[in-house]
Amino acid sequence: MTRKNYIPAFAAILLILASCAPSKKTTTQRPAPPPPRPSSPSIPQPPPAAPEAPVHISVAYPVPGQYRPNVDSNFIFGTVGNGNATLDINGYPVPLAKNGAFLAFLPMPHDGTYHLVAQRNDQVDSATVSYRTSSVSVGHTSPPVSHEYKKFEGIAVIDKGSDTLQTGNDVAPGAPEPDGNRKWFFPRGAKLNVVGGEGKYYKVELERGVEAWVADTNFDLHANSGSHGRETGGLYPSSGYIDVVFPCNFNPFLITPEGTSIRIRLYGSTEPGGFSTANTDPLINNVGYDSTSRATEYTILLSKPVWGYKAFYTSDGSLDLRVRRPPTIDRDNPLKGIRIMLDPGHPPGGAIGPTGLTEREANLAEAMKIRDQLAAKGATVLMTHSTLDGLVSDVDQVEELDARSALAVRDNVDLMVSIHNNAFPDGTDPFLNYGTSTYYYHPFSANLAAELDHEIANVTGIPNLGSMQKSLAICRPTWMPCALTESLYMMFPDQEAALRDPAFLDKLAAAHVRGIENFLRENAP
Repeated sequence: MTRKNYIPAFAAILLILASCAPSKKTTTQRPAPPPPRPSSPSIPQPPPAAPEAPVHISVAYPVPGQYRPNVDSNFIFGTVGNGNATLDINGYPVPLAKNGAFLAFLPMPHDGTYHLVAQRNDQVDSATVSYRTSSVSVGHTSPPVSHEYKKFEGIAVIDKGSDTLQTGNDVAPGAPEPDGNRKWFFPRGAKLNVVGGEGKYYKVELERGVEAWVADTNFDLHANSGSHGRETGGLYPSSGYIDVVFPCNFNPFLITPEGTSIRIRLYGSTEPGGFSTANTDPLINNVGYDSTSRATEYTILLSKPVWGYKAFYTSDGSLDLRVRRPPTIDRDNPLKGIRIMLDPGHPPGGAIGPTGLTEREANLAEAMKIRDQLAAKGATVLMTHSTLDGLVSDVDQVEELDARSALAVRDNVDLMVSIHNNAFPDGTDPFLNYGTSTYYYHPFSANLAAELDHEIANVTGIPNLGSMQKSLAICRPTWMPCALTESLYMMFPDQEAALRDPAFLDKLAAAHVRGIENFLRENAP
């Protein structure tokens, strides 16, 4: 090699070595992530932590001992105590709210472990959060479902209820398929034609081509299935309701209320000729029927929209549909004299926020303000509980949803609202799915849910998911209109902080009150 050629070759080697050496850019600290965007201009931002607040990591979710969910990504939230710090989770910079709270949606770690590092100047705190690994397949902790075929066939009697006071007494729900949405509600004494079943359900035939699945724990398979005497059907008015009695022999039924009508389908052979219209009542415009060999369908036309009902059997097996009279409503002051049950959602269970605010705390604080504003406008307000431990005024501890519904039915309230704030299931991206929503079950509760949703969404300013029909236990009582509100999502730092803000809670309470007023005014003369 000549000298002329050696120098360029040597220079090339130096260039290659230089390109392999670490550059100053790779050693510089990554820029801090931008501050989290507010959920809505209407929601107050969290107050900043004290400038010298210590940096300390506290993870609210996932909770200790939680099994690793079978998802690609998931949320993690908590606080580092100081909003001027920086936070890194598994190499991802995570923005912090002014109070140090955070919410992130990150890829699920392969080993199920999050490594968190928070730093402010010379203060550094680190933490490790690990999901629990299951001995069974990931994401499935429940035992396998038994598919053992049930051999019993014949008439069986419902002797135990397992649902809320959907029809005014405890009932056995039926669904078109096992574990499906409830469609039928059979009171104690209902006679059902069992044609088979699998696992924990019996399959019953209501009429040809119509089948329902009912839990096996609701049946007495050896009950007396003999006939009973049948009283004359007809209208029997009382002060707060009118009983509409249909002659039958503990026949199963399906009730469909809508607008100003109620349809009752009595399955099996019945005697529509046994219904008398000798009594009249201003609430009932007409009762008609259409009968076949398989069922009789009655239609009750009302002079006012359906407000509520109960359905149960008389001692002789006839079906008593107790139709509730609507309350007297003053259009100028619609809350005057109205009896309202407020249910602060939870305990038990419930969501939690990044700094540890529990949903039961938030719901109760919100409900107490709603109570005061309703009472100031003339309403009589009852609550399922008014303390964090869930004690009802009559010292019954409410830990079951059916007990809350039972209280509303027992106290004969005119309407019921259950107060909640929301959370997501694992794997849901919270930044794409959050919003205000309300829920109802029966059609005559739809307008109550819609009015509440409209007013609450105007206050929160977050996306409006709307009012939706859903088979929630607290919404299934038939005796009164009932709705459940989900105002905010507690895992967002600013939304959690808003639920601690008395001024914002006042606005949220006023939205609930306006929604109830709007619904009542719609039904005023």
